[in-house]
Amino acid sequence: MRFKKFTFFFSLVLILMFPFFLKAQVPPTFETPTTITEEEVRQFLNEYMAQYMKRDLNAFMAFFAKEAVENQMLPYSDIREIYRKTFDNSDSLLYYLEIYSVKTSMQSATVSGRYEVIQILKGRDMKKIFRGNIQWDLSREDDSLKIRKINYGRDR
Repeated sequence: MRFKKFTFFFSLVLILMFPFFLKAQVPPTFETPTTITEEEVRQFLNEYMAQYMKRDLNAFMAFFAKEAVENQMLPYSDIREIYRKTFDNSDSLLYYLEIYSVKTSMQSATVSGRYEVIQILKGRDMKKIFRGNIQWDLSREDDSLKIRKINYGRDR
């Protein structure tokens, strides 16, 4: 009789606990990453140009991944130094961009276009104009886009 009560009680506990065991075995849910959109890329480039023209080095460099490469050879530290010198030597900078194409995928985007930068040199009444083709390879890091590669040329 005692064995029957124990078996009944044990069976009842198992039946009541069974849903808890099932819940513990469910695999965790993962959020599906969102695809990068052309609108997101265009917004990124507008902010990129705005920060360039403000000449705020830290805000501008936040657009670059730490592994970024410029013109297939310059690492992040050299990129930063070049922009620091450009910003320090400028009274003003204007940046114009014509986008030719935007190709997006789940976690990356490639943008090609044509740029024009007008630099007014600090302490001089002198203007420099730089023009050429440009291409960005972007990727999503956490919740924001970052530049992985940037390649550009200059017209002669």
